[in-house]
Amino acid sequence: MTERTTILIVDDESKIRRLLSRSLEAEGFDVAVADSAMSASEYLKNGHCDLIILDYMMPEIDGMAFLAELRKKSSIPVIMLSAREEIAKKTQALELGADDYVVKPFSIEEMTARIRAILRRSGGVKTGPAATVQAVNGPLVMDPDKRTCRYKDQEIRLADTEFRLLFILVKRPGTIFTHEDLLRRVWGPEFIGELNYLRVSLSRIRKKLTAAGFPGSAISSYSGIGYYIEDLSEEDL
Repeated sequence: MTERTTILIVDDESKIRRLLSRSLEAEGFDVAVADSAMSASEYLKNGHCDLIILDYMMPEIDGMAFLAELRKKSSIPVIMLSAREEIAKKTQALELGADDYVVKPFSIEEMTARIRAILRRSGGVKTGPAATVQAVNGPLVMDPDKRTCRYKDQEIRLADTEFRLLFILVKRPGTIFTHEDLLRRVWGPEFIGELNYLRVSLSRIRKKLTAAGFPGSAISSYSGIGYYIEDLSEEDL
């Protein structure tokens, strides 16, 4: 029997929990619910989930604080749910490691589409036999089977989206990938136009690489068209 996907809904509003639970169960998902960040933490100590829908505004510990703590130890995909649509809040959530940001009120169809898009890509880079080949650019080596990224003797921990994005660039150094191409390949066609997702993820990647001694300027934007990574195979870094 194929194991069903489990979604954890974390929201202090019972109406939202009921709506999402019934709708997602009808779509074939298993659902767990928590009415606070504390309850969600307790669930995650022993329970399993494949994706979390996390409300931003909750009493005691809000969604942003919970997400920040979660990302210290887990890469479970997270969709932040909020009534606030300011770009600054959306950017903050993405910088903390959210995979998506959905504004209330939302349609169940939209939420389901975004859940499925995230679950499609959270399986990792591997899409066939060719994906098992390492991506190497000078001293930067990525192994999609082991899900590792190493620069010289240091391992760099990357979230799933970050790994997939960097893997595309590293496999073809010097190649300019358009914004649309990267969004489609990493996030899915539903995310075309969401340039903020791309900018924030690349910013996080640069910070992690730079902390390991990798030259942050090696990943660059090109005239508002897209991004590329320099070919470092001949460099003595």
